Amino acid sequence: MTTFALRDMYFKTPIRFQNWMTSLYGLKLWQERYGEAYRRELIRLKDRPTDAEAVYQDQLDRLNVFLQFCAANNDYYARLFKEANVTLPLRSFEEMRHIPILEKETVRATPSIYSNIKTDIVGKTGGTTGASLQVKFTKDDYQIRMAHLDYFKEQHGFKKGMKRASFTGRVICDPNQAAPVFWRYNRPMNQLLLSLFHLTPDNIPHYIEALNRFKPAVLDSAPSAMVDIASYMKEHGITLDFQMIAIFPTSETLTAGGRKLLEEAFNAPVYDQYASSEGAPILTECSHGHMHLHHETGYIEPYGDDGEILITSFTTHGTPLVRYRIGDRMKFGEGTCPCGQGGTYVTSIEGRQSNYVVTPKGLKVYEGDLTTIVRVLPNSVIQTQFRQFDLHHIEMRYIKDPERFLPSHERVLERELKELFGEGVKITLTPVKQIPRGKNGKIVVVEKLMDQIS
Repeated sequence: MTTFALRDMYFKTPIRFQNWMTSLYGLKLWQERYGEAYRRELIRLKDRPTDAEAVYQDQLDRLNVFLQFCAANNDYYARLFKEANVTLPLRSFEEMRHIPILEKETVRATPSIYSNIKTDIVGKTGGTTGASLQVKFTKDDYQIRMAHLDYFKEQHGFKKGMKRASFTGRVICDPNQAAPVFWRYNRPMNQLLLSLFHLTPDNIPHYIEALNRFKPAVLDSAPSAMVDIASYMKEHGITLDFQMIAIFPTSETLTAGGRKLLEEAFNAPVYDQYASSEGAPILTECSHGHMHLHHETGYIEPYGDDGEILITSFTTHGTPLVRYRIGDRMKFGEGTCPCGQGGTYVTSIEGRQSNYVVTPKGLKVYEGDLTTIVRVLPNSVIQTQFRQFDLHHIEMRYIKDPERFLPSHERVLERELKELFGEGVKITLTPVKQIPRGKNGKIVVVEKLMDQIS
């Protein structure tokens, strides 16, 4: 039976049966995510080194173990290391510069990039470039990553098994469904899955009612969905009738205004994280608002002059990513973070390298630089989207905080954008109630509407 036939059959069944099928899939995920490797990693994490020198040595040891695995079990890397005269083990991270950079197209088009081992899980990503990539993971890789994410959440009071609510870009409801039950229940994960595709202003009250009935301990998803609900709650003076422990945003850039709104509307702290479906090393937020690399999951190095990074992930044995050009940009902190954790930490994640608009002079202005424009305002802009019609016309859509946004703030935004793009560019500022989502249910921060803009 094809995927489409299964989906059609699923849509024709009663909602209680759809909940059962959702739970059956949840059981499969539970078995993949939680096993012996997960339990071992959680135990190790409770005794992980925090001293900078110890972190460095442990990370270097893990790098060498991973590279030696690549040399022994992967045809692409065995040939690459030989051609580049790479001698293992490496004595320092600086020696990684001898290893050629791995591009997305190489991952997409090179069959030998997959290791000669059994893999249990296939991850798929379209990414912001539109290139379809498949990466393979061992079950141990997958479980180790889950252990790190759960360990992060445990530090903020959430333990596996507690109730959680998650917005999802998966099609869990019939797109034409009219009945206001736009969510399904995943029993093994104790998780309420809420459809992104039905989250319209008219339906938001039903989502709020569902959250009040379910009473999750945490909310996790792309922040744009949570921002839509938080904006509605604030505008209508609505508060939840239960107390959440935390909010864990994923996938999208979260502005300072968006964070402030979420914390006010839901009366819960926000803790951010960074990972990727390709298997990038994991970073999680500390109490000082900085993102710390979980050094056990990989290594991140600066690349070029505009903040782009290369990642090496130790949890990608099926499709090893060594000096992989993932397309993200980051700003690194100097010295030791005030929280006391040693190792690499990031002060801001600037978004995908492919997300940019182009000036008439040919300069690229990246997503991170665009979203930081609103930082000059007192958290009065909740969410933004930039649409480039041609080299001389850019529209900024924005959702304003009705209590904080003043008429003068629009003039401030216009001035900042003109400084960024120059006088030769027409700037259109469009206040909106909601920013449309892309096909995957996520907000597209930068939308280029002309094919010739590259």
